[in-house]
Amino acid sequence: MISLKRIRLFQFRNFKKIDLEFGDGLNAIIGPNAIGKTTLLEAIHFISTGRSFRTQKLQEVIKKGEKSFSLEAFFVKDDVEQTLSIFFNGKEKEIKHNQTVYSSFSPLLGLFPTVVYSPFDIEIIQGSPAERRRFLNILIAQLNPLYVYYLTRYSKALLQRNALLRRKNCTTIEIWEEELIKTGDFIQAKRAEVIQELSKSTKEFYEELSSNKEEVEILYKPSKISPSIFEKTRAKELILGYSLLGAHRDDLEINLGGLCAKNYASEGQKRTVIASLKLAEKKQLSPSILLIDDFGIHLDEARKMKFEEKIHKEPQLFLTSPSSLKSSRQAFLHSLNSLPEEDLALQ
Repeated sequence: MISLKRIRLFQFRNFKKIDLEFGDGLNAIIGPNAIGKTTLLEAIHFISTGRSFRTQKLQEVIKKGEKSFSLEAFFVKDDVEQTLSIFFNGKEKEIKHNQTVYSSFSPLLGLFPTVVYSPFDIEIIQGSPAERRRFLNILIAQLNPLYVYYLTRYSKALLQRNALLRRKNCTTIEIWEEELIKTGDFIQAKRAEVIQELSKSTKEFYEELSSNKEEVEILYKPSKISPSIFEKTRAKELILGYSLLGAHRDDLEINLGGLCAKNYASEGQKRTVIASLKLAEKKQLSPSILLIDDFGIHLDEARKMKFEEKIHKEPQLFLTSPSSLKSSRQAFLHSLNSLPEEDLALQ
């Protein structure tokens, strides 16, 4: 079991400083729009992965006019109290877990797992393949830290191969192609394994949320490479200056009733698919903490009630809402009404 007890933000997004304590069960963050509710979930997720679910640029989470930010979390995992802090000054970062200091975010992955369910997630269906790969990479990285090692090696080899293609120089290209094949095989094997289980669980959850009205399927579309494939594509790649095939070109195909969800599913169906996908992600990444942004806007009332039933017994859950909850479930409430420049402490 894992439970977040307290978090401190300093110069993060629109907060100058805030210190929050949390309880087990439902933690509801209530307040009007543009007050910082999503920022709190973003900070919790950042502690978990070293990444924002709103931007890929670290500089964008620093409060306007400031030069750095810091986050500090106090949590319990397997009955052991732990602390985790992150500092970033615009160039360098420092991560401290208990008494151990790191200079990269990689050690965070799998330490304090979270699953985010937000309006941005619709891009997993509607967005580019890069959005789906990013979703998949973060999930697998929290499940298997070795995945990050292979992903890093693959990325470095890809940069080297692309540099050679741009210079029209193939003298050492086979070395980097061999590395791409080796690391790519590991990456794609892990992706295939995770997607198989993810598709099965998403299908089951979708059937429950939609009362068996449609069937959802997630298919893995790997971009395979081999020495012979590289030989066939090299002439075209030398003209273009970049690699056309490999794990960096993988994609997911999300189908509903046998049709592409991106092109044929209604808005309500797409949001139900995402809800099911997030429940499946939470199941696979257990134990973990579910973070729900703008609760209530994702689903219609019938499907919302079914979704609530699925998350009702979560040991700890965080959600944001612009208004008070109608649910009778006991909640640890945090009301955000203003953002003063002085210290803000809510307990």
